Amino acid sequence: MLISGAGNKEDFASSAIGGTPSMEDIVQKVAELEYLEEIQVYKQQRSSEYPDFGSQLDYIYHNGVDSWKTNIVDPVKAKYAKVEIDTDELDLRKATALAEYQLKEYTKAMSRLSQYQVALGREEVTEETVVGTRPVLDENNETVLGSEGQVTHEDIVEDIVVVTSIDPVDATIEQTTHDEDGVATTTTVENPLITQDNAERAEAQAVVDATPQSVIDTYNE
Repeated sequence: MLISGAGNKEDFASSAIGGTPSMEDIVQKVAELEYLEEIQVYKQQRSSEYPDFGSQLDYIYHNGVDSWKTNIVDPVKAKYAKVEIDTDELDLRKATALAEYQLKEYTKAMSRLSQYQVALGREEVTEETVVGTRPVLDENNETVLGSEGQVTHEDIVEDIVVVTSIDPVDATIEQTTHDEDGVATTTTVENPLITQDNAERAEAQAVVDATPQSVIDTYNE
């Protein structure tokens, strides 16, 4: 069982699980398969170390099976010892993979929810920004000097638009359909942009609501 180089590890894992597994199940299965592949590497190492099949048969013919085991097989097995499954390590790999997946999905969901609602639009946001300096003038419109005779300056501050405003979309649109006789019927329906926006926000909120607190804490660090 090798998944390295597979076109899609998630598809491979899904097939291994069977049925219609959740993405949480799939990411854990991928972690499991990768770990099992990792600990099976000793088999590949042994295979590459052994002489070719013909040479081994020739050795057995001239030296016997016992000598072949002692001098050919055993040294390779000793060099590349069999690796057993560590259930604690496997559980850790799966838990880590799941937490990383949940964090990625939570981050995407929070980003989606932070976007403005198309039904409400977005207000302009300005920020006071220093755009330069100018000499300070007194009541006689003369420059003010500092203690060492230098001209004093003050910041020039302007309100800079950092977020542009966006108008809300129309709440409804007119939709025209035709029956089999070609008769047109016009109805008022919710704007599809609002429908899609609400659906995406609901999906993102469902992800947020299902995210474990430990993952949320990691996100907030």
